[in-house]
Amino acid sequence: MRKGATEPDIPLEAVQSLLTRVIWQAVADLSVETYRSESERFFAGDTFVEYCDILGWNVRRARDSLGRFVDSGSRISGNHLLTAAEMSARGFPPFLPSPSSLAPRRLAVA
Repeated sequence: MRKGATEPDIPLEAVQSLLTRVIWQAVADLSVETYRSESERFFAGDTFVEYCDILGWNVRRARDSLGRFVDSGSRISGNHLLTAAEMSARGFPPFLPSPSSLAPRRLAVA
């Protein structure tokens, strides 16, 4: 750390909110084969322990509670990992804009 440098003044609530979102993303990743092993390592590792400490959570209880949630088959609201076909079937707009929406447009001059 350079002399005179200071830590940024970030509210604890903002840090806790971010850590909670990271944890819930890791929970969602447990249901995706590609990410499952990385997510399992996260929950078993020191980073999760540090996050629990910052959040004021008991690590054992947090692991047990999250494990029960995952085992229940519940999904995380707002963080469903849907395929493109599932999204289309549910009426979600595509992630990428269509070529016609990227075409230059003339602005009407009043």
